[in-house]
Amino acid sequence: MKNSVTIKKGQVLIYRIFDIAEEIDLKKAETLLKNHRGQDRFKVPRHIDRALLVKNPPVKFDYGEEVLLLKDHQLRVETQAKLRDYGTLTLIYQIQIPEHFTWAQMIHLASFLETGEEIDAFAERHHQEIKTTIEGALKKPSPWKGFEDYIIYFIEDYEGAQSISQLIENADLTSLLFAENEVQVSERNKKIVLENITQYGEKDLVLVEWNAALVIEPGGGREVCDILESAVSHLLELRYFDDLLADLLGNLYDDIERIQENKFIISNKFERLYKEASRKYIDFSEFIEKVENSFKVVGDFYLATVYRSATRKFRLTDWQNNINRKMTLLAQASTFLQGEVNMLRSHFLEIIIIVLIAFEVVSALVH
Repeated sequence: MKNSVTIKKGQVLIYRIFDIAEEIDLKKAETLLKNHRGQDRFKVPRHIDRALLVKNPPVKFDYGEEVLLLKDHQLRVETQAKLRDYGTLTLIYQIQIPEHFTWAQMIHLASFLETGEEIDAFAERHHQEIKTTIEGALKKPSPWKGFEDYIIYFIEDYEGAQSISQLIENADLTSLLFAENEVQVSERNKKIVLENITQYGEKDLVLVEWNAALVIEPGGGREVCDILESAVSHLLELRYFDDLLADLLGNLYDDIERIQENKFIISNKFERLYKEASRKYIDFSEFIEKVENSFKVVGDFYLATVYRSATRKFRLTDWQNNINRKMTLLAQASTFLQGEVNMLRSHFLEIIIIVLIAFEVVSALVH
C-alpha cells in the first residue's frame, strides 16, 4: 500500500547557507563565539577519516532551541551553525520527526517547508546576528544578498517496509523530495528520480535531488549530510563569484568604452583598469582553488559516489565552466588593456622624439 510507511525516528535538516566574507579567521571566530554553548571543531569520524580530506575544518556551534512559526504551526527547532574559512556561514535547523509520523504527513510537512518564507526570515535574523558577533574575524565582509537553501530528510528507523526495495514500493519518495502534495507525480519522473539512488548496505539509502535529499541511515551517522552540505556551500560560492564576475566585466566594458572616446586625454585610466583586472583575475583564481581544495573525498567509494551525485544534481561543473569562461574574458580584457597601455606609451615616446627632433631643427635654423 502506497505511503503506508511510518517514521519511528528521524529529523528534518533545513539548511540556509550565506556568503558573509571573503575569508574568516576561524581561530578568532572561536574566541568571539565563546559565549555560545556547544562550540566545537568539525571532526571526521575515525572510521572514515582516511576517506575525507578537510583542509581547514569548519567551526561549528549550537545556537540553541527556538520555536519557528510556520503557517500558524509551531515547530521546535534546534539550531546549529558552521563557519568555513572561505567565508560561508551555514545555519542548520533540525526538526525532530514525531514518532509514528506517516509518509503522507511527511509529504505535507515538506510542502510547508518548501514554500515557507518564515524560515528565510528566521535564518536572515540569525545570519545578521552571527555576522555582527564575529565581525572582527571577517576579512572583507560580503554585501551579497544571495543564499542557498536545502533540506535533508534524515531517517534512522521506520516501519511498514522490511527492506529498501519495499520502502520504495510503499512510500512515494519522489513526492517527498519534490514537496508535492497536490499533483500526482508521473511515473516517468519517478523512474528518473529513483535512478539516482545510492546504497552502501541493504538498509541505507541516499537519494539526492536539486532542492532536497532523502538519507536513510540506521546508524545515525551524519557523514552523508556533511558531504551534501559541503557541495551546497560550493554551489553558493560558485554562484557568488559568477555574479561578481558578471558585474566586474559589465563595469569593465563600460569603462573601456568611455575611456576609448577620450583615451589621449585620460590615458592613465587604461593602466588603472589593467592593474585592477589583473588583480581581480589573481584573486578569483586563488579563491576558486581554495574552495575546491577545502573538501575532498579520496578513499571511500560510497561517499565519493554520493558527492559526485550531488555535484551532478547541483550542476557544479556547469557553474565552474561558466566562471572559467568569464575568467577567460577577464584575462582577455586585461591583455587588451595592457596592449592599450603599451600603445599609448609608444605614442607618447614618439611624440617626445618628434618634439626633440623639431627642437634640434629649429635650434639649427636659428643659429
